[in-house]
Amino acid sequence: MLSRSTPRACAGFLVLGLLVFSAGCGLDYQARGTVKGKVAFGKKHLTTGTVRFVSVKDEAYTGSATIDKNGNYTMNDAPLGDVKVTVSVPPQPPGGINRMKMGPPVKKDKKDKDGGESVNPEDPSKRIAIMGAMPDVIVPIPEKFSSPETSGLTFTVKRGEQTHDITLTP
Repeated sequence: MLSRSTPRACAGFLVLGLLVFSAGCGLDYQARGTVKGKVAFGKKHLTTGTVRFVSVKDEAYTGSATIDKNGNYTMNDAPLGDVKVTVSVPPQPPGGINRMKMGPPVKKDKKDKDGGESVNPEDPSKRIAIMGAMPDVIVPIPEKFSSPETSGLTFTVKRGEQTHDITLTP
């Protein structure tokens, strides 16, 4: 004869089994991939900016990387699965990039390969330290590439390291 607790125990095991099964299905949001590549607008590589991956399944999961002066990026925190890709470039400073160029050479620390100072052209006594060399040119891109809804760029991130070059078209 079965006792009253047997149906409860069966139901408990069934619920536990479903939880374990459902935890195994779906995307593991804690896992990340590494994506490296080069970003270009037409035939010109970008010299500054940011690449961002936004998970299609849940927009709260993103990864980002800085574009270096040679157009390269490395994203170590890319969410796995299908992503929308955005690329943004900072706007030109008032007066153009030449207004922001480095001032006269300054003595650098041996550890500071690209460092230096930015000099206010209207008052050379006003200087601020900068962390890296400014690019010679900022390649402007259309604003549409900075939004996941309008960029039209997608990629599927897998576990491990992969390469994804991004070529933006006018």
